[in-house]
Amino acid sequence: MTVNLSSLMSKYEPTKLADYTTFNLKTMAVIHGYPKGTLTRPLLLVGPPGGGKTQLAKLLAAEMAPDMSPADIRFVDVSEDPSVKAIRSVGQTVQLFARNTRNLRAVILDEVHEFSTPAMSALKGMLTKYPTTDRGVFFVMTTNHLSGLSEPVRDRCLVLEVPATTVDDVLPMARRVLDGEKIPYAVEDLRAALTKDSSGLATFRDMWGVIEDIVTRMSMP
Repeated sequence: MTVNLSSLMSKYEPTKLADYTTFNLKTMAVIHGYPKGTLTRPLLLVGPPGGGKTQLAKLLAAEMAPDMSPADIRFVDVSEDPSVKAIRSVGQTVQLFARNTRNLRAVILDEVHEFSTPAMSALKGMLTKYPTTDRGVFFVMTTNHLSGLSEPVRDRCLVLEVPATTVDDVLPMARRVLDGEKIPYAVEDLRAALTKDSSGLATFRDMWGVIEDIVTRMSMP
């Protein structure tokens, strides 16, 4: 049995907001508010690594308009280019004509705290120029460290804390993958594998690591 982990992730990770599950009331309000247009400020997702911030940012950007096109969404991994050139490039992108009925462009800045000081200053200027989605741009940013952002940037955003995920949060997804691939398991064994310590916390990255271990063992002769 040979199964590629990346193919499993593509197959089972949420592809639309309706598939994104959360019991956090504020997160639910944000999920519904932005596509409806009742929330319009740049959005800053804050939380520990592996909690699904980037995934949520992508899902939300894709549903900002009923006919949102992938061409209308710009994803920037700030850790790959933290320089001011990245912000200048985004500035050129947002001036292009959008292809959806809201005439809206979405910009995802992942790990935004990695920006250099000049880039952070340039970002402040861009958020000042596009303070709401009414100006034709939706900014959604992720960070593990709120302290890594300048105060002017933070003040221009709606800050949403994405809480750390627990074993109970990631267990249903793990079961869905294993059930879908018809891989046998015992629920308590799976729970034990996902449990790192007494805190009860577990990330989706942890979950995929456990899945990979199970699939690897299954493929061994």
